[in-house]
Amino acid sequence: MNLLSITIERNPEELQKQLWKQIDPFKDEGVLIDENVTYNNSLYTIDYYVKMESIKSYSISDFVNIFKYCVANALYEYIKNYEECRIISKLIDYDYYYFNIKERIEIQDIMRAKMDKINNGEEHNSTKENNKKFDMIQTFVDYFKNNSQLNLKGFITFRLQRYILDLQEVIEKAVEEFLMDKEYDEFINLLRYFVDIQEAKIDTVHILLEEDSKYKLYNQHGNLINNEYLNMIANEMVDKDINYEDLLISSLITVAPNRLFIHEVVKTNNEEVIRTISRVFIDKVTICDDCDWCKVKVKAEKE
Repeated sequence: MNLLSITIERNPEELQKQLWKQIDPFKDEGVLIDENVTYNNSLYTIDYYVKMESIKSYSISDFVNIFKYCVANALYEYIKNYEECRIISKLIDYDYYYFNIKERIEIQDIMRAKMDKINNGEEHNSTKENNKKFDMIQTFVDYFKNNSQLNLKGFITFRLQRYILDLQEVIEKAVEEFLMDKEYDEFINLLRYFVDIQEAKIDTVHILLEEDSKYKLYNQHGNLINNEYLNMIANEMVDKDINYEDLLISSLITVAPNRLFIHEVVKTNNEEVIRTISRVFIDKVTICDDCDWCKVKVKAEKE
């Protein structure tokens, strides 16, 4: 008895693995299932047959329904593991053709990272993701009620439109993240330019981070930096919506030190400001790990 015929463009062995993971338990019940793979016109067709006399524990109709449900689960796993990356790549190329190849590859990398987080339960509601899985599997099951032949490419294109829309939503977020990163990189390059074109007003600066995003700046002699440049910046920003992190970056750009030490990093909950400083000043930055200067200065501050 012919159970099902599935036609795909690539990776037939991977689909076979997923299928046998689902239907292999039937062997333990003595059900004899045969598989045949053919290749024609650049397409692979996988056919499954069963010897009806080997079905003992079910009615024929119940067995066929259970078999097709197992196949639906296998197809879901195959799409997620082997087709999804290709689908994402095609969607990005089609919807965001105005980005160059390098930019589209970067968007794909961001998208893969997002999908990994989603699949690992680190992003999005797990219940929502389970519902998406159920919807796809149910779409296959509904199709199999009246069909025993399936062309996977056509099915994804015309039957899994909700799945495609979900991918497009995540891609849109990946593009937004890419544009924000690009804007951030341009901002960093501008800050580097400002640092490069001016002479250092102070040779060495020690940043002592405090709680609530506050900080103090010291020079190479351990003296608190509180000069006219920094006072001017603070006065200019007092009426603006500027936080301590912005003030810190502006202060460092102004004094443009040759060397920069960041202390008490554990006291800040804003890793972004540390990242920004490190990217602007590059090899001039040293991040303290409970150094001697840090111990002495923190102790003196407490006293």
